[in-house]
Amino acid sequence: MGENDNLSIDFSELKYLERQIHNLGRLVEINGIINSTLDMARLLTLVMEIIKDIMDTEASTLLLYEEATRELVFKVALGEAGKELEEKYRVKSGQGIAGWVAEHRKTVYINDAYSDERFDPSFDAKTGFATRSVLCAPLLYKGRLVGVIQAINPENRPGFDDEDVALFNAFATQCALAVQNAIFFQNALEEERIKSELAAAHSIQRSLLPIINRREGEVSIGARSISAREMGGEFYDIFFLKDGSIAVSLGDLHTKGIPGALYASVVSGAVKALSHGGSDNPAGIISYVQDIARDHVSESLKLSLFYGILRRDDDIIRFASTGIAYPILVRGGVARYLRFGAAVGENASRNVSVKLKKGDAFVIISDGLINVKNRAGQLLGLSRVMKRLEAGFESTGGAIDSLLALMEDFSEKLERREDVSIIVLKME
Repeated sequence: MGENDNLSIDFSELKYLERQIHNLGRLVEINGIINSTLDMARLLTLVMEIIKDIMDTEASTLLLYEEATRELVFKVALGEAGKELEEKYRVKSGQGIAGWVAEHRKTVYINDAYSDERFDPSFDAKTGFATRSVLCAPLLYKGRLVGVIQAINPENRPGFDDEDVALFNAFATQCALAVQNAIFFQNALEEERIKSELAAAHSIQRSLLPIINRREGEVSIGARSISAREMGGEFYDIFFLKDGSIAVSLGDLHTKGIPGALYASVVSGAVKALSHGGSDNPAGIISYVQDIARDHVSESLKLSLFYGILRRDDDIIRFASTGIAYPILVRGGVARYLRFGAAVGENASRNVSVKLKKGDAFVIISDGLINVKNRAGQLLGLSRVMKRLEAGFESTGGAIDSLLALMEDFSEKLERREDVSIIVLKME
């Protein structure tokens, strides 16, 4: 009897061990493949191809979990390069096998789908696909659900088994990490894109709210704006016209964020073009600008706009206003609010003319100053602003500094939600 005669070989056990070694080798190889890209579209395509390969199935899916809606979202890559993703369908938490797995955070397999009450046949009805067996596992990253993967209809065997579950769970662990890394990368790119867009929008906003401090003959002109926490659609400008007149505009589109800054750029450009057109009809200019805003920016856009022209031959300022600008005449130590204008979005119904005298100051403020709140929730209000102006100031810059100091003291430096703009014309 030979020395190996006592050995009995279980070929089924040997085959099992060979398959386990093969699978472990494949998992090591797969780990390198799925971590070779941070492009989500490419990653999803790779994962679904690998599932079909290692599980030897007809089909596979990867659904990402959307925390905001608590839904699973299946997306497919578009085009040969797979650079874009298109949403294919959504699964609510608890709906179908994938929804059950997402809800319970457990791997499950069923080998007779239509006999399982958790199975949702509506997707087969939509696609024409016939589901027999499903193996589904959650993708968990530090205990948090990232998504769900499914292997569907094994080939060359009747169904899934516990051995498949072990392999699938090992793959799911790798897959969860790769998907989460791709999400982190995608979010970082999105944050960088948003930062770039915000920087561009802030640049646009700064160009629409220039610091002005100059003198034209006997008129001193100052203008300044303090931006709020949220970027808005406020703008102003001073235009020096060919006939020596000085035009002043202050507007607000009542739209926050990047759209507000971009819309304000369009409307401000329209105001500038019309200012140099030679018209001395402020109400007409406002009406025309409103039409431009509705036709070329947004039909529902509500525009507030003050527009005035100071003629240098007789020092008469002619103005019209719709919305939020507050024109104040300071004469002889007394401030008067010139309450002439229409509501936000309405046409400026009339022009108002005021002859300015030596020593007068014509101040235009936006409602952002009036609406500043203190810690008790009280508004700064127009009366406090007028009293501060009545206290006196030596220059346009001094008037602006005084009003901004009033704002800071009253608000106790709380954050503001609105821009604050101040324009001062002073007759020397």
